[in-house]
Amino acid sequence: MTGTIIFRNAFLIDGNGGDPSADAIVVVLDGTIKEVISYGKGTKIPKGRVIDLKGKTLMPGLIDAHVHPGNIELTTKETATLPPAVYVHRATKNLETDIDLGFTTLRDAAGLDLGFRAAIDQGLIRGPRLLLSVSPLTQTGGDPGNGRFGRAETMPRNSIGVFPEICDGQDEVRKAARKSLGRGADQIKIFADGEVASQSESDKAKPGQWKFTVEEIRAAVETAEAAGTYVMAHAYSPRAIQNCLAAGVRSIEHGNLMDAETAEMMSKEGAYYVPTLTTYDVLAKEARETLDAYTLEKLEIVLHKGQHALELAYRAGVKIGSGSDIIGPFQYLKGREFIFKAEVMTPMEAIVSATRTNAELIGMSDRLGTLEPGKLADLIVVDGNPLEDLALFEQGLERVVLVMREGRIVKDIIKAF
Repeated sequence: MTGTIIFRNAFLIDGNGGDPSADAIVVVLDGTIKEVISYGKGTKIPKGRVIDLKGKTLMPGLIDAHVHPGNIELTTKETATLPPAVYVHRATKNLETDIDLGFTTLRDAAGLDLGFRAAIDQGLIRGPRLLLSVSPLTQTGGDPGNGRFGRAETMPRNSIGVFPEICDGQDEVRKAARKSLGRGADQIKIFADGEVASQSESDKAKPGQWKFTVEEIRAAVETAEAAGTYVMAHAYSPRAIQNCLAAGVRSIEHGNLMDAETAEMMSKEGAYYVPTLTTYDVLAKEARETLDAYTLEKLEIVLHKGQHALELAYRAGVKIGSGSDIIGPFQYLKGREFIFKAEVMTPMEAIVSATRTNAELIGMSDRLGTLEPGKLADLIVVDGNPLEDLALFEQGLERVVLVMREGRIVKDIIKAF
């Protein structure tokens, strides 16, 4: 990673939310951004490899703050049947799809283990930077058959041995959180509400049915904070979200059923909100015929309420991040999230949610999220202007023509255009 790379004639979106710059120059040296220059008469261009971006947009690498590249099939049960080698290769293909779409950083919301992060860091997988949740925390649940759906050893697990940690009460929550951290988690994920695609067929909690108490959630938060990290919480309903806020949760995921009061509370507490609008649309349009009746019933509860929740959060001034939550074989559609966000936010705000705001959320704003001198050279080149057409991100396999991660070019199809 030596030498200087100069991007010139770029339409620059720097991730800060201000007006874009035309004919900008960005200088990359040894993995970091050295200079950002507005071109004018007499501008001196440094020596090095020059990449001309006339007609193209240069912007920060995208961050997906809620993603599941390890959920290979539509259900955890189907994924669990895959042989380990097949699982690893298919998860690898998902990670390669993500980087080709322009996502240089992923916050995995449970499923992958630290082996994937190590493989990427060692150059064995061409993939994004990974922030892992590993094993999510959930409760013992109701099971009409035997009264319990069992301990962790009976839960659905993928073929590399990752499974939800079942915990009841503060002490068990602390122990489960420590286990997850010990397995390489960068943050703790907790299920504070019911699910659309359940971790277990016997978990009958629907979206809107809250789970952990404030005290239990606080035990997870305290354990995470002791390790220098935070909790992200799967939560749909006002009660579940308010429980999380009272316990000090940093990041609320989904939130489709929130009300105005809860949105105001979220803003006051300074929590981040990560709506995941794409996954419900994809499930409804692309996978409806393959879903069972019970999952479809739960999908209908949240399907048309995500936009309203986003509107409430936006009006309340909540810090809005960006996540796709794509499961199954639909990773390539995750760029659709920008289109849904722009029905409430401006196109620039939608982009900022997946760059600067997400970098702040994951605690890496000093290194990622904006194109500024001193930051890591995570950047992408888009063929066209996404402010005029956010669908370019959904077409990212073709329209994101260059991806750089920490100064290393990992995708380059500029010459094809």
